[in-house]
Amino acid sequence: MKAHREAEHNRTQFQIDRIAFFSDAVIAIAMTLMILEIKIPELGKDITLPVILHTYGWSMVLHTVALLVGFLTIGNLWIRHHQLFEHIINYNDSMIRINLYFLFSVMLLPISIQFLFTANEPMRFQLLCYFFNLSFTIFTYSMLMRYIFSKKNNFSSIKDKQKIDRLKMKSYRQFSAFMIATILIAFNFSFFYIGFFIYPAQKIYEKIKSRIEKRKELAAHRS
Repeated sequence: MKAHREAEHNRTQFQIDRIAFFSDAVIAIAMTLMILEIKIPELGKDITLPVILHTYGWSMVLHTVALLVGFLTIGNLWIRHHQLFEHIINYNDSMIRINLYFLFSVMLLPISIQFLFTANEPMRFQLLCYFFNLSFTIFTYSMLMRYIFSKKNNFSSIKDKQKIDRLKMKSYRQFSAFMIATILIAFNFSFFYIGFFIYPAQKIYEKIKSRIEKRKELAAHRS
């Protein structure tokens, strides 16, 4: 009986590892394809630096920032996905499907970045597709995390409610920031960057709140 339970556990862990390895491969390919979308234009032998900056300056900045935001977002999600699967002890078909939804949203990023790099297209619509894709990616990851941490499923070895709530809130904040940026782009291109200030502002607020609480605890302990 003990040998049977150990064999079943090893089999389950093997299937969980397969899901994680497959996810790693899809994310790695998507991140590589994002880099391949950068194409250096033919500048000509006689072109000067001022002409390059005037002609391609804004475009280069936009594309570089878009690539960095996409790369860092997916890289951060991969790290969290890796950490999440370190604690998974069971799975079912629904979890696999939600993980596939997350991977599908990651696979769309090279396409949205390629569209962003395309010339003679409406800038607002390009940015709208790009930020909606980022929002969709974080949303599907939040769905996966919520499903894994559900008490009904009991798929994770993490039982600390505070730690789980912190992990969930981190994803919710990122989703809110990108979704607000998406909505602002839809109505007014000039203010879409405001969404990026939400997440850092929340982190600063949490750090200040944590320090105040620690000082109160120290003062209460001394008294």
